Amino acid sequence: MSIKVVFFSFYYPPDLSAGSFRSISLAQELSKKLSSNDEIHIITTHPNRYASHNADVPDVEIDGKITIHRIDVPSHKGGMLSQMITFSVFSFSAFKLSKKLKPSFLIGTTSRLMTGLLTLISARSLGQRYFIDLRDIFSETISDLIGKKNKVIGALFKLFFTFLEKKVLNNASGVNIVSEGFREYFQDEGVNTSNWSFFPNGADRDFINLKLGTNERNSKVKMIFYAGNIGSGQGLETIIPKLAKILEADYRFVIVGDGSTLNLLRESIKRDNINNVELLPPVQRIKLVEYYKDADILFLHLNDFPAFKRVLPSKLFEYAALGKPIVAGLSGYPAEFLKTNLSYSFVFNPGNVHSAIACVSEASSCIPAQKTINNFVKLYSREVIMKKLCKKILKIIETE
Repeated sequence: MSIKVVFFSFYYPPDLSAGSFRSISLAQELSKKLSSNDEIHIITTHPNRYASHNADVPDVEIDGKITIHRIDVPSHKGGMLSQMITFSVFSFSAFKLSKKLKPSFLIGTTSRLMTGLLTLISARSLGQRYFIDLRDIFSETISDLIGKKNKVIGALFKLFFTFLEKKVLNNASGVNIVSEGFREYFQDEGVNTSNWSFFPNGADRDFINLKLGTNERNSKVKMIFYAGNIGSGQGLETIIPKLAKILEADYRFVIVGDGSTLNLLRESIKRDNINNVELLPPVQRIKLVEYYKDADILFLHLNDFPAFKRVLPSKLFEYAALGKPIVAGLSGYPAEFLKTNLSYSFVFNPGNVHSAIACVSEASSCIPAQKTINNFVKLYSREVIMKKLCKKILKIIETE
């Protein structure tokens, strides 16, 4: 009997996001393991993550056993309302398409819960089982962000979305988490996590063994580099301007990315008359490597919210594989993960400028050991992780 899998992923290459890179890796690994008459149907969107990054791709694309169905959605600027509208358009069309395809199994990779909910509803309507790859705790994240402005509304949001999360997770045939920090949270919410798996994000082949070496610019001014989303989760506007102002004589900051708080960051830089921060739009990975080549220090920061004490940012694995010193504003589980696994990482409490300066100073004289880099990549290469996750999913599919 042939297997037909529908895989919901809101983002998929050429969109630039952690979710899109994870999805294509999993889809490609699954396609290797399935037989010639099996099918994988990716239901995703046309590129929409960043308004500054557009790519012209077909509505339907076939690559061996993989068929990619891309749905046109309205553009958004990262705001909550615009994202809700965008996802509503996607979910309505994705649900209809999944009904038409009649899969025998469904997979949803989800960070903001709604793709998980779409997977549950679609599976229920088809009478089929499903698997959830959980990349974030939406109930806690949204309540933290909203609770900052209104605690009562934040608490109501948490109750509502926790109820939905439990529905999605308790009815799944399997759940994978990308951070071990998630497990305790859901156990406390009464979810049985005993059969859950932990396969995190990993280091992609694009960033392994690049031999970047040291900065080639022959400049006394060192470059601190960040690439990724610029949103409320990262809180770059709370740390970069202050840090850059103090370090302006010896360091310059290059920030590549886009997101909902980019304007806040830009306005703060302009208001404080800061001249050593360069803001650039998102770029493809080939171009990103060129920036990494020039970087002296790689920078990461998450806002000081309870939800972010549990996550394990995908950017950590990319940075770690490059083998350059890392300065990271983190707390909780991700901070401990870095301290345990990477001796060339320097961690400060989010928003703490003085601690960040001390970390930058230490990182500037750090020469990462190649053995440490190799050991990390061996454990956390995306290829190795996806093979293990794929094996887990196939075991569930084959178990009636």
